[in-house]
Amino acid sequence: MDRFYHALIDMTRIGWGKDNPAFRQIFTSRFIPGGTDEQLGWFNELCRKTTSPEIAARLLESRATINVVDLLDQVQAPTLVLHSREEDVIPIGEGHILAAGIRGAQFVELDSKNHILLESEPAWERFCHEVLEFMGSSDTTDGEDPAFNSLTAREREVLALITEGLGNAEIAARLSISEKTVRNHVSNVFDKLGVWSRAQAMVFAHDHGFRPGS
Repeated sequence: MDRFYHALIDMTRIGWGKDNPAFRQIFTSRFIPGGTDEQLGWFNELCRKTTSPEIAARLLESRATINVVDLLDQVQAPTLVLHSREEDVIPIGEGHILAAGIRGAQFVELDSKNHILLESEPAWERFCHEVLEFMGSSDTTDGEDPAFNSLTAREREVLALITEGLGNAEIAARLSISEKTVRNHVSNVFDKLGVWSRAQAMVFAHDHGFRPGS
């Protein structure tokens, strides 16, 4: 545990149950930094009501010491791991470790800073779509995945050319831009779609209804 986390646990014991929400505001803002004052207030009050200061502190301590990495390969159930790319509570790398350790797990990066997604952000629509599709209940399989909504017009062009099997140099020539610019666009596409390679981007585009001309 680092110094910040030790301090967070100490502050939890001292300030969690107080009427003044100053401490809980620090805690809450890490979970929903994009939340409105009303949403932050709701989460502050929810935290106060659901557990005592001591239990909250012990839960934080336990979370910092429990390690189940060695057990991940024993998981046999179909697994979907969704993780907000820029959240502060749990680093994105931890999500990658979880998904990599479970055989056949699907991993989806969500374009959000919030640990608790807000219904007003595009990541919420993506989250719902991925969960419904994973459960076999999606009614949007014939349409384009909401993930593609986050792509700019140029990024859509780059993705379309990736699906044609073109390399960076060929894409640069086709679009009359530099290879460096292409690399930047490719990196952005990968981030927004939650993929790590051109092959994965091609499969994702094919399986999720990407329409190049849209």
